[in-house]
Amino acid sequence: MPREFKVIRLCDEFGQYLLMLKCQSCGHERSAYPSSLANFCGWDATLVNVEKRMRCSTCGKRACRLRAVPVQKPRGIPPSH
Repeated sequence: MPREFKVIRLCDEFGQYLLMLKCQSCGHERSAYPSSLANFCGWDATLVNVEKRMRCSTCGKRACRLRAVPVQKPRGIPPSH
């Protein structure tokens, strides 16, 4: 049974997830790894605080929304135990 995926800070889940960013103003979408955002905000930053700092690279507005998505293993990779 898979465990619950819950991310509040960048350091949650050991940073092994992907962040999906979407601008509410123009609809531009981008994905980023938490390690790249931790360079600016720090690993202890909450996703709410990181979301407030994000600016769209297309329209320049601060209307981005963040969503954490678990990284899927490619098919054919055996379990690591």
